[in-house]
Amino acid sequence: MKWEGKEKFGEKVFEIGKDFHVTEERTKAPLAFTNALILSLSQQKEISLHQEISSFLETKGISQLNPFSTSIKADDKHYSISKLKQRGFPTPNSLLITDDWNKRKIISEIEEFLEKNRAFHFYIQPNFGTEGRETYFFSKEEFKKEKDFIVEIVRHILQSQPVVVKEKRGNVYFYRKEEAEKGYRQVVFRIIVYQITKKIEANYGFAELSKDGESFISSLEKGGRITGIIDTFSSLYYQEEENFKKLLLTKEEISFIKSEAVRAYKFFNSNFKEKLRFCGIDFLLEFEKGKLSPVFLEINPRPSGLNRVEKFPV
Repeated sequence: MKWEGKEKFGEKVFEIGKDFHVTEERTKAPLAFTNALILSLSQQKEISLHQEISSFLETKGISQLNPFSTSIKADDKHYSISKLKQRGFPTPNSLLITDDWNKRKIISEIEEFLEKNRAFHFYIQPNFGTEGRETYFFSKEEFKKEKDFIVEIVRHILQSQPVVVKEKRGNVYFYRKEEAEKGYRQVVFRIIVYQITKKIEANYGFAELSKDGESFISSLEKGGRITGIIDTFSSLYYQEEENFKKLLLTKEEISFIKSEAVRAYKFFNSNFKEKLRFCGIDFLLEFEKGKLSPVFLEINPRPSGLNRVEKFPV
């Protein structure tokens, strides 16, 4: 973005067409448009920039697919998954830590959280922020042995924002014989849910894989990589006790995943004056007693990776 008198306009224009094909154009003058989607902002000022741009667009009467007033609710990980949990959607149990907690309280609350939820592994991450930045993974045993170290991580994040602790969920992993040395890897799916017209669409997405079976963080910043939906669906295995078994998704199960994402999207938007009309919903999969369930992790109002999405198989 750059200033031009009192007006702002982009030096680059990205047009998202059918099948999420993205084309880039450069412009020397403002272009007229009626709908805006705010994406690809600086990591350090992502939320404040979103607010600034959103406010400017509002003064110009431009409709926003991800208005700030609702996007900030989605940015709040603890709020968004807690709201979904209230309606019965599968989500990880979570704990919000704020900067007024002392060391003793941080330790005791995490201990109680792990015991109450019978959680053997958990994540620590900023309550705001995207794409796995500053995300840490620990076992319950590691917490017992390294409490001081974990408290220091929490305090570091607390310098800028609250911290959310989430239990590990999901028992479906990615495995490929050609990459057997990498083991059974954590896989997180992102489905793009949007409403440009009256119909809500949820037909595109991708998957993120952890770098190997020893890592339980799938983000690119932690060595993960993005893969296509179709390729990933053909390489899934679910864990049953100590064994891994091949999981072949049926058309009905894929349809169920999509419909649940739409249902979660609708409920998240309930009671909001301005609706979030474009987002990426991240989820894991659990397969137990013959039933498949998506476990929703977060709702990203500025999803990255649109150039990597692929249409879900029908």
